[in-house]
Amino acid sequence: MDYVEARDARNMPGMRLALTMNVCGPWSEAAKYIYQVKDIPFVPVAQYGGEENPDLVDWTGHGNAPVAVWENEAPRTGWAEILVQAERLAPDPALLPQDPAPRAQVFGIANELCGEWGFGWCRRIMLFPPVDAPEDTGGEGMKTLRARYGKTTNPYEEAPGRVVEILNYLRDVLEAQKAAGSDYLVGDGLTAADIYWAAMSQMLEPMPEELNPITGPMREVYGGIGPVVEQAKHAILLEHRDMIFDRHLQLPLDFMDTRAG
Repeated sequence: MDYVEARDARNMPGMRLALTMNVCGPWSEAAKYIYQVKDIPFVPVAQYGGEENPDLVDWTGHGNAPVAVWENEAPRTGWAEILVQAERLAPDPALLPQDPAPRAQVFGIANELCGEWGFGWCRRIMLFPPVDAPEDTGGEGMKTLRARYGKTTNPYEEAPGRVVEILNYLRDVLEAQKAAGSDYLVGDGLTAADIYWAAMSQMLEPMPEELNPITGPMREVYGGIGPVVEQAKHAILLEHRDMIFDRHLQLPLDFMDTRAG
């Protein structure tokens, strides 16, 4: 990925998308996949995980990723904001149904995956040292991330159980859809719900290294789901993920910084 620094990207036209460099960040990856499916070109903007990102904050008011900036519009940071904006900019192919009932189902599944205390949120909490660990555990980057995302009204110990609830729910949805003759989470075609699962599933079981180039400790923690979550790693979930990539999304995943030097 040929990233551009925030101080340079802010004066560029079109869509600028801040992404965490060298990290398979599921929220960032999901935004990229949505733009890919909708053929929305974007400039990848460097966001440095676990750092303050002062130039990005000065430009957008946010130091996290993803942050989507279209022309002179206000920055979008939430998964729903980014999705709705993409639907407006490129209505076809639609990733949100027009009918209220399936639209609500897509948003509901997406929130269980991407929202606060959803799958991704809880898996991220599980990557942090426990709240009673020494404050400097994991270094300054982990300290910053824990301060930003680790504070929650729900205890650290409850995160694995919440992940299991969501995975069991997704299994049930896919089994019902399969019985009804559909390969997708909602309706009979690709929606944002499928894309969000494809992105988030890397925190259940990362795809092989030739398809997802995370290595070393990061691959270990993404795949280190523990015995509680292991019981809910249903085959149908990973089969669905692989089908979505095979039919709709580009591989290998592209998030490593390829700039010279």
